[in-house]
Amino acid sequence: MTYLSLFKSYPRYLGFGATYNFFSSLGQTFLFALFIPDLEKAFNLTHAQSGSYYGIASLISAFLLLYTGSLIDRIHLRTYSTTIAFLLGTSALLMASADSLAVMLLAMFLLRHLGQGLMAHTASISITRYFTHTRGKAISVNMLGVYLSQALLPVTIALIIATYDWRVGYIVLGIGCLLLCMPLNTILLKKDDPFQLPHPKESATAGLLDEEELNWGRKELLSHSYFWLILPVIIAPAFIFTALFFHQGTLAEHQGWSLPLIASGFVSFSIMGILGTFIIGPVIDKFSAKHLLAIANIPMCLALVTLLITKEIWTVYIYMGLIGTGISFTANIKAALWAEVYGKKHLGSIKSLTTTLAILGTAASPPLVGIFLTKGTPVDNIILCGVIYIIVASILALVAKVPKVKQ
Repeated sequence: MTYLSLFKSYPRYLGFGATYNFFSSLGQTFLFALFIPDLEKAFNLTHAQSGSYYGIASLISAFLLLYTGSLIDRIHLRTYSTTIAFLLGTSALLMASADSLAVMLLAMFLLRHLGQGLMAHTASISITRYFTHTRGKAISVNMLGVYLSQALLPVTIALIIATYDWRVGYIVLGIGCLLLCMPLNTILLKKDDPFQLPHPKESATAGLLDEEELNWGRKELLSHSYFWLILPVIIAPAFIFTALFFHQGTLAEHQGWSLPLIASGFVSFSIMGILGTFIIGPVIDKFSAKHLLAIANIPMCLALVTLLITKEIWTVYIYMGLIGTGISFTANIKAALWAEVYGKKHLGSIKSLTTTLAILGTAASPPLVGIFLTKGTPVDNIILCGVIYIIVASILALVAKVPKVKQ
Protein backbone atom coordinates (compact mmCIF):
# COMPACT_ATOMS: atom_id res chain seq x y z
CA MET A 1 0.00 0.00 0.00
CA THR A 2 1.38 3.41 -1.01
CA TYR A 3 1.30 6.53 1.16
CA LEU A 4 -1.48 7.98 -1.01
CA SER A 5 -3.69 4.89 -0.84
CA LEU A 6 -3.06 4.61 2.90
CA PHE A 7 -4.18 8.19 3.47
CA LYS A 8 -7.23 7.75 1.23
CA SER A 9 -8.25 4.66 3.21
CA TYR A 10 -7.71 6.08 6.72
CA PRO A 11 -7.71 9.92 6.56
CA ARG A 12 -9.44 10.46 9.92
CA TYR A 13 -7.22 8.09 11.88
CA LEU A 14 -4.00 9.43 10.40
CA GLY A 15 -5.26 13.00 10.82
CA PHE A 16 -5.96 12.33 14.49
CA GLY A 17 -2.43 11.10 15.14
CA ALA A 18 -0.86 14.03 13.29
CA THR A 19 -3.04 16.53 15.17
CA TYR A 20 -2.04 15.22 18.58
CA ASN A 21 1.61 15.12 17.58
CA PHE A 22 1.33 18.75 16.47
CA PHE A 23 -0.09 19.94 19.79
CA SER A 24 2.37 17.85 21.80
CA SER A 25 4.79 20.67 20.96
CA LEU A 26 3.30 22.75 23.79
CA GLY A 27 5.35 20.62 26.17
CA GLN A 28 8.36 19.93 23.96
CA THR A 29 11.78 21.40 24.73
CA PHE A 30 12.25 22.99 21.29
CA LEU A 31 9.27 25.30 21.98
CA PHE A 32 9.70 25.63 25.73
CA ALA A 33 13.28 26.86 25.26
CA LEU A 34 11.97 30.02 23.58
CA PHE A 35 10.27 31.03 26.84
CA ILE A 36 13.17 30.20 29.18
CA PRO A 37 14.96 33.61 29.06
CA ASP A 38 11.71 35.47 29.81
CA LEU A 39 10.72 33.01 32.54
CA GLU A 40 14.13 33.44 34.15
CA LYS A 41 13.72 37.21 34.07
CA ALA A 42 10.08 37.19 35.26
CA PHE A 43 10.74 34.87 38.21
CA ASN A 44 14.33 35.92 38.97
CA LEU A 45 15.94 32.56 38.15
CA THR A 46 19.53 31.69 37.26
CA HIS A 47 20.39 29.36 34.35
CA ALA A 48 21.14 26.57 36.81
CA GLN A 49 17.84 27.10 38.65
CA SER A 50 15.72 27.11 35.50
CA GLY A 51 17.45 23.96 34.24
CA SER A 52 16.95 22.25 37.61
CA TYR A 53 13.26 23.20 37.84
CA TYR A 54 12.72 22.00 34.29
CA GLY A 55 14.45 18.75 35.12
CA ILE A 56 12.38 18.22 38.27
CA ALA A 57 9.14 18.92 36.41
CA SER A 58 10.16 16.43 33.74
CA LEU A 59 11.15 13.88 36.37
CA ILE A 60 7.80 14.03 38.19
CA SER A 61 6.03 13.89 34.83
CA ALA A 62 7.97 10.78 33.89
CA PHE A 63 6.96 8.82 36.96
CA LEU A 64 3.32 9.89 36.75
CA LEU A 65 3.26 8.76 33.12
CA LEU A 66 3.69 5.17 34.28
CA TYR A 67 0.09 5.39 35.49
CA THR A 68 -1.57 7.95 33.21
CA GLY A 69 0.02 6.47 30.09
CA SER A 70 -1.20 2.95 30.83
CA LEU A 71 -4.83 4.14 31.05
CA ILE A 72 -4.99 4.21 27.25
CA ASP A 73 -5.06 0.37 27.37
CA ARG A 74 -8.37 0.52 29.25
CA ILE A 75 -10.17 3.74 28.25
CA HIS A 76 -11.79 4.55 24.92
CA LEU A 77 -9.52 6.83 22.93
CA ARG A 78 -12.14 9.55 22.36
CA THR A 79 -12.61 10.09 26.09
CA TYR A 80 -8.91 9.81 26.87
CA SER A 81 -7.75 12.19 24.14
CA THR A 82 -10.43 14.85 24.73
CA THR A 83 -9.51 15.05 28.40
CA ILE A 84 -5.81 15.46 27.61
CA ALA A 85 -6.42 18.18 25.01
CA PHE A 86 -8.61 20.18 27.40
CA LEU A 87 -6.10 19.95 30.25
CA LEU A 88 -3.19 20.89 27.97
CA GLY A 89 -4.90 24.02 26.65
CA THR A 90 -5.86 25.00 30.19
CA SER A 91 -2.27 24.48 31.35
CA ALA A 92 -0.94 26.88 28.72
CA LEU A 93 -3.41 29.52 29.90
CA LEU A 94 -2.34 28.83 33.50
CA MET A 95 1.27 29.53 32.51
CA ALA A 96 0.22 32.77 30.83
CA SER A 97 -1.47 33.93 34.05
CA ALA A 98 1.25 32.76 36.45
CA ASP A 99 2.01 35.47 39.01
CA SER A 100 4.20 33.41 41.35
CA LEU A 101 7.00 30.88 41.06
CA ALA A 102 4.75 28.12 42.46
CA VAL A 103 2.08 28.63 39.79
CA MET A 104 4.71 28.82 37.04
CA LEU A 105 6.29 25.53 38.18
CA LEU A 106 2.88 23.84 38.32
CA ALA A 107 2.14 25.00 34.78
CA MET A 108 5.60 23.86 33.65
CA PHE A 109 4.94 20.38 35.04
CA LEU A 110 1.48 20.15 33.45
CA LEU A 111 2.77 21.28 30.05
CA ARG A 112 5.57 18.72 30.15
CA HIS A 113 3.33 15.89 31.32
CA LEU A 114 0.37 16.59 29.05
CA GLY A 115 2.33 17.81 26.03
CA GLN A 116 5.56 15.87 25.62
CA GLY A 117 4.12 13.03 27.67
CA LEU A 118 0.48 12.24 27.00
CA MET A 119 -0.26 14.03 23.69
CA ALA A 120 2.68 12.32 21.97
CA HIS A 121 1.85 9.06 23.76
CA THR A 122 -1.75 9.17 22.55
CA ALA A 123 -0.73 9.81 18.94
CA SER A 124 1.83 7.01 18.94
CA ILE A 125 -0.24 4.32 20.67
CA SER A 126 -3.41 4.92 18.66
CA ILE A 127 -1.60 4.55 15.33
CA THR A 128 0.78 1.77 16.33
CA ARG A 129 -1.82 -0.62 17.75
CA TYR A 130 -4.26 -0.24 14.84
CA PHE A 131 -1.91 -0.49 11.87
CA THR A 132 0.17 -3.63 11.43
CA HIS A 133 1.59 -4.42 7.97
CA THR A 134 1.59 -0.74 7.03
CA ARG A 135 2.70 0.38 10.48
CA GLY A 136 5.90 2.06 9.26
CA LYS A 137 4.10 4.22 6.71
CA ALA A 138 1.26 5.04 9.12
CA ILE A 139 3.74 6.18 11.77
CA SER A 140 5.49 8.31 9.17
CA VAL A 141 2.26 10.13 8.29
CA ASN A 142 1.53 10.44 12.02
CA MET A 143 4.89 12.16 12.57
CA LEU A 144 4.08 14.93 10.09
CA GLY A 145 2.31 16.73 12.92
CA VAL A 146 5.59 17.00 14.82
CA TYR A 147 7.51 18.42 11.89
CA LEU A 148 4.75 20.82 10.95
CA SER A 149 4.78 22.22 14.48
CA GLN A 150 8.58 22.49 14.43
CA ALA A 151 8.45 24.38 11.14
CA LEU A 152 5.69 26.81 12.16
CA LEU A 153 5.63 27.32 15.91
CA PRO A 154 9.22 28.38 16.84
CA VAL A 155 9.25 31.25 14.33
CA THR A 156 5.64 32.23 15.11
CA ILE A 157 6.04 32.17 18.89
CA ALA A 158 9.41 33.95 18.74
CA LEU A 159 7.74 36.72 16.74
CA ILE A 160 4.85 36.97 19.21
CA ILE A 161 7.25 37.13 22.17
CA ALA A 162 9.36 39.81 20.46
CA THR A 163 6.29 41.85 19.46
CA TYR A 164 4.23 41.48 22.63
CA ASP A 165 5.56 39.29 25.46
CA TRP A 166 5.85 35.68 26.56
CA ARG A 167 2.44 35.62 28.23
CA VAL A 168 0.72 36.41 24.93
CA GLY A 169 2.63 33.52 23.41
CA TYR A 170 1.12 31.09 25.91
CA ILE A 171 -2.34 32.59 25.50
CA VAL A 172 -2.15 31.92 21.75
CA LEU A 173 -0.96 28.35 22.34
CA GLY A 174 -3.63 27.64 24.96
CA ILE A 175 -6.53 29.03 22.96
CA GLY A 176 -5.25 27.29 19.84
CA CYS A 177 -5.29 23.94 21.62
CA LEU A 178 -8.80 24.44 23.01
CA LEU A 179 -10.36 25.80 19.82
CA LEU A 180 -8.59 23.57 17.30
CA CYS A 181 -7.44 20.32 18.89
CA MET A 182 -10.60 19.54 20.85
CA PRO A 183 -13.06 20.09 17.97
CA LEU A 184 -10.81 18.13 15.60
CA ASN A 185 -10.78 15.30 18.11
CA THR A 186 -14.57 14.89 17.92
CA ILE A 187 -14.58 15.24 14.11
CA LEU A 188 -11.81 12.71 13.48
CA LEU A 189 -13.00 10.12 16.01
CA LYS A 190 -16.53 8.73 15.88
CA LYS A 191 -18.10 6.99 18.86
CA ASP A 192 -18.25 3.63 17.08
CA ASP A 193 -14.77 3.73 15.50
CA PRO A 194 -12.84 0.48 16.14
CA PHE A 195 -9.72 2.66 16.00
CA GLN A 196 -10.49 4.15 19.41
CA LEU A 197 -10.99 0.91 21.30
CA PRO A 198 -8.12 -0.28 23.51
CA HIS A 199 -8.15 -3.68 21.82
CA PRO A 200 -9.77 -3.33 18.37
CA LYS A 201 -11.45 -6.37 16.85
CA GLU A 202 -10.16 -5.25 13.48
CA SER A 203 -7.03 -3.50 12.29
CA ALA A 204 -5.79 -1.87 9.12
CA THR A 205 -4.71 -5.23 7.72
CA ALA A 206 -7.82 -6.56 5.99
CA GLY A 207 -9.42 -7.26 9.39
CA LEU A 208 -6.55 -9.35 10.70
CA LEU A 209 -4.32 -8.81 13.70
CA ASP A 210 -0.83 -10.30 14.02
CA GLU A 211 -1.05 -14.07 14.42
CA GLU A 212 1.87 -14.46 16.84
CA GLU A 213 2.75 -11.89 19.47
CA LEU A 214 4.59 -12.10 22.76
CA ASN A 215 1.96 -9.90 24.42
CA TRP A 216 4.44 -9.14 27.18
CA GLY A 217 3.77 -6.67 29.96
CA ARG A 218 6.27 -4.58 31.91
CA LYS A 219 7.38 -7.45 34.15
CA GLU A 220 8.42 -9.70 31.28
CA LEU A 221 10.01 -6.80 29.39
CA LEU A 222 12.16 -5.77 32.36
CA SER A 223 13.29 -9.35 33.06
CA HIS A 224 14.81 -9.88 29.58
CA SER A 225 18.27 -8.60 28.58
CA TYR A 226 17.11 -7.29 25.19
CA PHE A 227 15.36 -4.29 26.69
CA TRP A 228 18.34 -3.23 28.78
CA LEU A 229 20.76 -3.54 25.87
CA ILE A 230 18.66 -1.39 23.52
CA LEU A 231 17.74 1.16 26.20
CA PRO A 232 20.82 3.40 25.62
CA VAL A 233 19.88 3.75 21.94
CA ILE A 234 16.25 4.43 22.84
CA ILE A 235 17.01 7.31 25.21
CA ALA A 236 19.97 8.78 23.28
CA PRO A 237 17.98 11.40 21.31
CA ALA A 238 16.07 12.60 24.39
CA PHE A 239 19.17 12.72 26.57
CA ILE A 240 21.59 14.39 24.16
CA PHE A 241 19.49 16.76 22.13
CA THR A 242 17.29 18.00 24.94
CA ALA A 243 20.48 19.31 26.54
CA LEU A 244 21.62 20.91 23.28
CA PHE A 245 18.26 22.56 22.64
CA PHE A 246 17.90 23.72 26.23
CA HIS A 247 21.39 25.25 26.25
CA GLN A 248 21.18 26.47 22.65
CA GLY A 249 22.19 29.96 23.78
CA THR A 250 25.52 28.63 25.04
CA LEU A 251 25.93 26.47 21.95
CA ALA A 252 25.20 29.45 19.71
CA GLU A 253 27.82 31.54 21.50
CA HIS A 254 30.39 28.72 21.23
CA GLN A 255 29.75 28.23 17.50
CA GLY A 256 29.60 31.96 16.77
CA TRP A 257 25.95 31.70 15.74
CA SER A 258 23.04 33.93 16.69
CA LEU A 259 19.82 32.64 18.27
CA PRO A 260 17.74 33.83 15.29
CA LEU A 261 20.10 31.81 13.07
CA ILE A 262 19.46 28.66 15.12
CA ALA A 263 15.71 29.39 15.06
CA SER A 264 15.90 29.56 11.25
CA GLY A 265 17.64 26.19 11.34
CA PHE A 266 14.38 24.60 12.48
CA VAL A 267 13.16 24.96 8.91
CA SER A 268 16.00 22.67 7.81
CA PHE A 269 15.23 20.47 10.81
CA SER A 270 11.60 20.10 9.73
CA ILE A 271 12.26 19.61 6.02
CA MET A 272 14.81 16.86 6.63
CA GLY A 273 12.60 15.38 9.33
CA ILE A 274 9.72 15.10 6.88
CA LEU A 275 11.95 13.59 4.20
CA GLY A 276 13.45 11.22 6.74
CA THR A 277 10.11 10.04 8.06
CA PHE A 278 8.77 9.33 4.57
CA ILE A 279 11.95 7.44 3.68
CA ILE A 280 12.13 5.34 6.85
CA GLY A 281 8.44 4.31 6.84
CA PRO A 282 8.61 1.88 3.89
CA VAL A 283 12.04 0.70 5.06
CA ILE A 284 10.53 -0.28 8.42
CA ASP A 285 7.71 -2.15 6.67
CA LYS A 286 10.28 -4.02 4.56
CA PHE A 287 13.07 -4.78 7.03
CA SER A 288 11.33 -4.36 10.45
CA ALA A 289 12.15 -1.91 13.23
CA LYS A 290 14.16 -4.39 15.28
CA HIS A 291 16.66 -4.81 12.44
CA LEU A 292 17.09 -1.06 11.96
CA LEU A 293 17.41 0.02 15.59
CA ALA A 294 21.21 -0.25 15.80
CA ILE A 295 21.75 2.26 12.97
CA ALA A 296 18.93 4.66 13.92
CA ASN A 297 21.19 7.21 15.62
CA ILE A 298 23.82 7.53 12.87
CA PRO A 299 22.45 10.86 11.49
CA MET A 300 22.48 12.37 14.99
CA CYS A 301 26.05 11.22 15.53
CA LEU A 302 27.00 12.99 12.29
CA ALA A 303 25.22 16.13 13.54
CA LEU A 304 27.47 16.19 16.60
CA VAL A 305 30.57 15.56 14.50
CA THR A 306 29.57 18.54 12.34
CA LEU A 307 29.67 20.76 15.43
CA LEU A 308 33.17 19.52 16.21
CA ILE A 309 34.76 20.02 12.80
CA THR A 310 33.39 23.41 11.71
CA LYS A 311 31.77 26.57 13.03
CA GLU A 312 30.82 28.14 9.70
CA ILE A 313 27.43 29.87 9.71
CA TRP A 314 25.99 27.75 6.92
CA THR A 315 26.66 24.52 8.83
CA VAL A 316 23.79 25.32 11.22
CA TYR A 317 21.47 24.04 8.50
CA ILE A 318 23.47 20.83 8.07
CA TYR A 319 23.54 20.35 11.84
CA MET A 320 19.80 20.95 12.26
CA GLY A 321 18.98 18.93 9.14
CA LEU A 322 20.91 15.92 10.44
CA ILE A 323 19.17 16.19 13.81
CA GLY A 324 15.81 16.29 12.04
CA THR A 325 16.72 13.24 9.97
CA GLY A 326 17.99 11.34 13.00
CA ILE A 327 15.01 12.12 15.20
CA SER A 328 12.63 11.10 12.40
CA PHE A 329 14.48 7.78 12.03
CA THR A 330 14.55 7.00 15.75
CA ALA A 331 10.99 8.19 16.45
CA ASN A 332 9.50 6.02 13.69
CA ILE A 333 11.63 3.00 14.51
CA LYS A 334 10.89 3.18 18.25
CA ALA A 335 7.17 3.64 17.67
CA ALA A 336 7.03 0.46 15.57
CA LEU A 337 9.47 -1.51 17.72
CA TRP A 338 7.36 -2.03 20.84
CA ALA A 339 4.36 -3.54 19.06
CA GLU A 340 6.65 -5.50 16.75
CA VAL A 341 8.67 -7.11 19.54
CA TYR A 342 6.28 -7.21 22.51
CA GLY A 343 2.79 -7.21 20.94
CA LYS A 344 -0.18 -4.85 21.30
CA LYS A 345 -2.02 -6.18 24.35
CA HIS A 346 -0.03 -4.08 26.84
CA LEU A 347 1.28 -1.52 24.37
CA GLY A 348 0.14 1.53 26.34
CA SER A 349 1.75 0.22 29.50
CA ILE A 350 5.05 -0.57 27.76
CA LYS A 351 5.14 2.66 25.80
CA SER A 352 4.47 4.70 28.94
CA LEU A 353 7.40 2.96 30.64
CA THR A 354 9.79 3.64 27.77
CA THR A 355 8.53 7.21 27.44
CA THR A 356 9.09 7.65 31.17
CA LEU A 357 12.69 6.55 30.76
CA ALA A 358 13.14 8.91 27.81
CA ILE A 359 11.69 11.78 29.82
CA LEU A 360 14.08 10.91 32.63
CA GLY A 361 16.80 11.54 30.06
CA THR A 362 15.31 14.93 29.22
CA ALA A 363 15.07 15.67 32.95
CA ALA A 364 18.69 14.74 33.67
CA SER A 365 20.55 16.23 30.74
CA PRO A 366 19.83 20.00 31.04
CA PRO A 367 20.96 20.28 34.68
CA LEU A 368 23.85 17.84 34.11
CA VAL A 369 25.20 19.78 31.15
CA GLY A 370 24.49 23.01 33.03
CA ILE A 371 26.74 21.82 35.88
CA PHE A 372 29.55 20.95 33.47
CA LEU A 373 29.23 24.31 31.74
CA THR A 374 29.26 26.13 35.08
CA LYS A 375 32.47 24.31 36.01
CA GLY A 376 34.06 25.46 32.76
CA THR A 377 34.01 22.19 30.81
CA PRO A 378 34.70 22.97 27.12
CA VAL A 379 31.62 22.66 24.92
CA ASP A 380 33.55 20.52 22.43
CA ASN A 381 34.32 17.98 25.18
CA ILE A 382 30.63 17.70 26.04
CA ILE A 383 29.78 17.19 22.35
CA LEU A 384 32.50 14.54 22.01
CA CYS A 385 30.99 12.63 24.94
CA GLY A 386 27.72 12.58 23.00
CA VAL A 387 29.45 11.05 19.98
CA ILE A 388 31.06 8.33 22.09
CA TYR A 389 27.75 7.60 23.81
CA ILE A 390 25.92 7.07 20.51
CA ILE A 391 28.63 4.75 19.16
CA VAL A 392 28.64 2.56 22.28
CA ALA A 393 24.83 2.49 22.44
CA SER A 394 24.61 1.43 18.78
CA ILE A 395 27.01 -1.47 19.37
CA LEU A 396 24.93 -2.69 22.33
CA ALA A 397 21.76 -2.60 20.23
CA LEU A 398 23.51 -4.53 17.46
CA VAL A 399 24.40 -7.47 19.73
CA ALA A 400 21.06 -7.56 21.59
CA LYS A 401 19.02 -10.77 21.07
CA VAL A 402 15.33 -10.22 20.25
CA PRO A 403 12.96 -12.31 22.44
CA LYS A 404 10.96 -14.91 20.52
CA VAL A 405 7.46 -16.33 20.85
CA LYS A 406 7.69 -19.79 22.43
CA GLN A 407 6.46 -22.50 20.10
